[in-house]
Amino acid sequence: MEIFGVGGAELAAILIIMLIVAGPKRMIQWAYVLGQYVAKFRSIWADVMDGVQKELDEAGMDVQLPKTMPTRADLNQHITTFTNPAANVWAGITAPVQDVMNDVSTEIKQAQDTVQEEKVAS
Repeated sequence: MEIFGVGGAELAAILIIMLIVAGPKRMIQWAYVLGQYVAKFRSIWADVMDGVQKELDEAGMDVQLPKTMPTRADLNQHITTFTNPAANVWAGITAPVQDVMNDVSTEIKQAQDTVQEEKVAS
């Protein structure tokens, strides 16, 4: 498990150094303050998402925004959801082009066969 590119062993080392430098009493205070900021950030996130969702609904767009802060798993799921329709659109564009290219290559082979037959006949 990694948090901001920091692994488990590195996180343990950071916590031990913080415990030595700050002491257990200040670390408890820091954790409490950090928890308050996280709670504020989550409430701000929810308020912003509600406001943006309201604007999107009024604009008639059919988009649902998440109420909670996204996690890595949520982001991977959303990326997969958004890239699959793009792949379908891309396939819809490339399929006719591929058909035309196949038709052209077939006509080129037929023309080459015709030229070779004429050379043999001459």
